[in-house]
Amino acid sequence: MNQYLILLAIIPLSVFHLSKMMNPRRRWLLSGFATGLVIAPVSMGLIEFTYVPIIGKALGLVGVVGNLIHGSIGYFFLVTFGGLEPGVLLSTSQLITINLVNAGIWGAYYGMVGYNIDAKLATQEAPAAEEELKGLKHRVA
Repeated sequence: MNQYLILLAIIPLSVFHLSKMMNPRRRWLLSGFATGLVIAPVSMGLIEFTYVPIIGKALGLVGVVGNLIHGSIGYFFLVTFGGLEPGVLLSTSQLITINLVNAGIWGAYYGMVGYNIDAKLATQEAPAAEEELKGLKHRVA
């Protein structure tokens, strides 16, 4: 069942392509936010591919590293603020709660990274637009 978590990776790819068509100025913000929402469950789903002989080992390793980075933040956050008892076996509802907290944290983080990328791209495009405008004014005059 955890293998189906990989299908969540379709969401950021879809958001990237849709925002390219509909809102290109906020493409990286929206894509970063969507990536942050699904990064923890997708990395957990990649771990299940370690049973596949050749390529599954590499995918599983990517999943383990991704889950070490993205999966533990929500757990430590909930333990710190008293939402979970430390050192206890987790139930399914607690894993869902951890992934929801991870979605909020990583969605905000990757959204901010995407916002900064959009701002950088906008400042790089602005001088080019000014140069074109000066060229048009020079031709008209």
